[in-house]
Parts: sequence; C-alpha cells; structure tokens
Amino acid sequence: MGTRMPRQQASTASKRLQGLRGPRAKTPRGGATDRAAGSVRSLERALDLMEALERLRVPAGVRALEEITQIPKATAQRLLDVLERRGYAQKDRGRYALAVGTVRLARGFLAGDCLAAVALPVLQQLTALSGETCGLYIRQGFDRILVQRVESPHPLRHHTPIGERLPLHIGASGHILCAGMPDDLLHHYLETLGPIRLASGQSLSKKELLARIRQARLRGYAIRFDERFAGVCSVAAPVMHKDKGIIAAINIAGPSSRLPTDKLEQLSLELMNAAGRISESLDRL
Repeated sequence: MGTRMPRQQASTASKRLQGLRGPRAKTPRGGATDRAAGSVRSLERALDLMEALERLRVPAGVRALEEITQIPKATAQRLLDVLERRGYAQKDRGRYALAVGTVRLARGFLAGDCLAAVALPVLQQLTALSGETCGLYIRQGFDRILVQRVESPHPLRHHTPIGERLPLHIGASGHILCAGMPDDLLHHYLETLGPIRLASGQSLSKKELLARIRQARLRGYAIRFDERFAGVCSVAAPVMHKDKGIIAAINIAGPSSRLPTDKLEQLSLELMNAAGRISESLDRL
C-alpha cells in the first residue's frame, strides 16, 4: 500500500496543480461527442498525475495522488497502469514515480525549442562578460521553469538545474515574468500566496511585492538580493515577443560578494541588450 500524504501537504500540492492547469472546457454530451470528451478527460487526468509526480519528487501511492489530483482512486490506478506500460511512470512497492520516458520528452523539447536554441549563444556571451551563471526562464502557470543555462567558471557559483520549477514571487526572473502577466491574472496569483518570507529573513507583504513587480515593469529589469538564497543576488530582464509581450526572462546570478549593486546596475544594461537580441532573432524566425 502507498503511504498517505499529510492532508495539508496534499492540499497545497493540489492548489499548485490547479494554478498550472486552466479551467476545463465543458463539452456537450451525446454519442461520438461524449466519447471524445471522455478521451480528452482521460488525457487531462493522466497529465495531472504526471505533473503531481513531478512536483512531489518522491514516490507516492495511489491514495496520495488521489488527494492531490482529486482523481478517483480506481481511475488513477488505471491511468498509472497505462503510464507505466508506456514508460512514463514506474512502480516500486506500491508507490509511483516518473520514469525514463519523461527524459525523452524533455530532451525533445530542448532540441526543438526555438527560444532555448536562440538564447544559448547569447547566454554564453553574457557568462563570458559577467563571469557568472546566466539562465533563461519561462512561465508555466504560477511557476517559472529554467529551460536554458550557462554556468559560471568560478568554483563558487549559483547553480539551478535545467527543468527546475521555481516560484514566481521570489527572485528577479520571477518578478520580470510577473510583470508580463495580465493584471487580472497577476492579482489572482497574489491571492493564492500565503505569507511571503525571503531567505534574508525579511517578510514581504503582497502590497510590497506588487510594488516591486510594477517597478520591474517600468524599469525593464529587476535586481534582487537574498530572496531565494541568502548571499545570492541576480539581475533579470524580459525577452519580448512582438505579439505576445513578455515570453521569458534571462538573468545573471551569483554570490553577492562578487556582485555589488553598482555592478548589477552596469550588467543590467548588457542584460537588456542581450534580451533584445534574443527578441529580434525570434522575430526573424
């Protein structure tokens, strides 16, 4: 039997999953339309299970997944059996985790994504210039995900794995991506947040957070210290699409000891120029 997840943890994971997916469309019932709607529903539920496993990062039993996704246990079990058969989930002692098939999907994304490909040489130039780790983040739901990265050559450096899912409300890149959200969606996101406490120990009100996001929107870049990790700072700028607005954020991150405020302000100009080059390259595709 799978272990039962604490109710509060399951509730939190369920809310974050709701932020990732949008509201499901209602489909008229009857005949072929009814069968098609059932197929779409099954696909959505299978994806919900995969996303829940990705967020948990530890093996989970069917009961725990039922609490997170609100998928009935019998249905969840059938879908997990299919995912296991196809190589996207694996079972050990009654608990499930993502399987190696998901690595193929991630590799396919990185190989075929134009944004990640265009950004890579620009990030390499930024790392050569700054000496620090540079990354490309995109927003998915109410999270940001690192999709491209060039690491600093220094032994002491900031490291975030590609594919890492991080909150939007903490860090320079997150604030840039928040600045690109429609106001109604941004306010809805802020309503989902609990108390905000930074790595520095500082508490941040939602009003203060909104002011920081609006400042980033006006300035065209954001600088943040000690938000996710103490002793780490970053500067971020938006990558723009001519029709979609802000579609990504690029950043430079490293130890605060090597990146005082005046240096980050200088790097912000190079960063905004680099973001502009990525945007121009995308427009030409």
